[in-house]
Amino acid sequence: MAIKFTKNEEWFTFFDANGNNIERKIEVRYDPLTGETSRVLHGHGLALKSEDYTIAGEQTGGENCPFCSENILKMTPIFKQEIASEGRIFHENAIVFPNLFPYSKHNGVVIFSNQHYVRMQEFTMDMIKHAFMAAQKYILSVLETDSSSSYVSINWNYLPNSGGSILHPHLHVIVSESPTNYQANVMEKAAEFKQKTGKEYFTELLKIEKEMDERWIGEYGNFAWNHAFSPKSHNDFIGILPDAFGIQDITEKDWEDFAKGLTAIFLLLEEQGYPSFNLSLQLTVNPSLKQPIHVRLIPRFSIGQLGTSDMSFFQTIQQEPLSVFSPEEICKLARKHF
Repeated sequence: MAIKFTKNEEWFTFFDANGNNIERKIEVRYDPLTGETSRVLHGHGLALKSEDYTIAGEQTGGENCPFCSENILKMTPIFKQEIASEGRIFHENAIVFPNLFPYSKHNGVVIFSNQHYVRMQEFTMDMIKHAFMAAQKYILSVLETDSSSSYVSINWNYLPNSGGSILHPHLHVIVSESPTNYQANVMEKAAEFKQKTGKEYFTELLKIEKEMDERWIGEYGNFAWNHAFSPKSHNDFIGILPDAFGIQDITEKDWEDFAKGLTAIFLLLEEQGYPSFNLSLQLTVNPSLKQPIHVRLIPRFSIGQLGTSDMSFFQTIQQEPLSVFSPEEICKLARKHF
């Protein structure tokens, strides 16, 4: 059972108002792990709507924001003593506290900037590294006290287009007894791949993508990046840490390398005009589901003068991601920043 990159081409033929023939190609691509499909559309112009939250930042920051420095220790909740002896977890400038409206049995929020509104190009490697190290400390603390929670992720909604309801930079750390659909599907298929091949899927994916050099982007230290063959959006970056199988395996150097790659991707997102993104870093706890740690990042945006959402019935109901860019072309752009 080798990793296969399969796609079908469909053609739509029609005429313009003057009777001239028009042909449009659609690629239906199959995810090499799950078999789920996405569609790469050709010939579309994508008019991104630029977003500047400077005024919104001034209106919502400072005394109006529970995550700003003057409020965070007064307005945010605290953990049970067995999770954090001081009520919250601190690492450099990052602070972790409970989510007031949790998504799972354990849900920490990581605040990692004294600046309320941070533009994408303003994020530094240290800011990112310390935020994820704080998340790591929280996860380790939870796992010491609750062995029943096996499904872990570190998530980032950046700015309102991504679903972020507060401008102030923050992460969501999810530790749950129940997997998300993504986690369940990926873990099941990765376990099948391991049973049939004796290899970890994401390690093998990294190896093959690097050899093919079609969607390979680059690497810093042990953290490598490529673009998904069957993307979940108009960009879909996959970062893989092949030597780390659990949260305890990630070193400070790994977080530095991760942050360096992430800031490079931010430069590409800025270049393309994307104002926002969703990111999720997936971790495994159960030894029987052992897989290298991986992260996915997709851009979020609005389109045109109406500020139209980038999500339509295709994504929300049909569960079929769309991309107007070829993954292979995006990789050529991304490599310049690595």
